[in-house]
Amino acid sequence: MTTLSLYTLSSQVEQLLNDPSAIDQETGELSAELVEALAMTKDKGVSVCAYILNQDSTLTAIEAHEAQVAARKAAIVAKQVKLRAYLADSMKRAGITEIKAHDGTFSAKLHIERDSAVEIFDEKQIPAEFMKTPKPPEPKPSKTEIAKAIKAGKEVPGAKLIKRDRLEIA
Repeated sequence: MTTLSLYTLSSQVEQLLNDPSAIDQETGELSAELVEALAMTKDKGVSVCAYILNQDSTLTAIEAHEAQVAARKAAIVAKQVKLRAYLADSMKRAGITEIKAHDGTFSAKLHIERDSAVEIFDEKQIPAEFMKTPKPPEPKPSKTEIAKAIKAGKEVPGAKLIKRDRLEIA
């Protein structure tokens, strides 16, 4: 048994609707072929709708899992930061600058006061010459303002108001 696609079924219905013999002009009665094609198209539409809803559920589950993985990753990163500080502090207090695994596969070296960084403890005291101004964002068209202008009868070069279909699945 070959399953017809929704596209094929809707094309058949479209052809039948354009065929004058598919609808009795006097009674308005639909031909058996058109009734069957409409029923098959609706049934296939129900199947496609069910598939969409199933995929929505799958996406929700994936997003929840992504959130769990992101939280787990953040916890591991935080633990790594704490462990590195713990190891460095312990080595410094003990006066140890290098440790090596017994089998030589890894090591850790503590370079005391090798690196430098600026620590800002009160941003309000910093002189203006040391402040940087962030780059302003590039201007973007406001679709809301453009829509208002077009609806008010104003022509906006480079834009037009279009109508779209909306499919609601519940």
